[in-house]
Amino acid sequence: MLVRVLFQTENVIKSREKAAEETLQLEQRSSEAGSTALALAAEVAKVRDELGLLQSEKAHLAETAADISEIIAVKDAEFRDVLSKIEAASARLGINTFMSCVRF
Repeated sequence: MLVRVLFQTENVIKSREKAAEETLQLEQRSSEAGSTALALAAEVAKVRDELGLLQSEKAHLAETAADISEIIAVKDAEFRDVLSKIEAASARLGINTFMSCVRF
């Protein structure tokens, strides 16, 4: 009977040691997972900040492109007006110009 009690006690001690070891391993894995989660959260915040900057830059570039398109349209209209005046004057003077042969 004493041997049996000693055997059971030894089994209980081994079970507790194993449980303590498993608990320690779980705590270590939990700590590692927490560290990884914090690092990923910081990376996500950094990417969000970069995204915000890129979206602002994109909006600024779109605005600049619209301004450039508007300037080009105005300059194109001015060019066409000057060209038509040159063609009209050339026609009145009977001069055949290179521009009168080319259409834009």
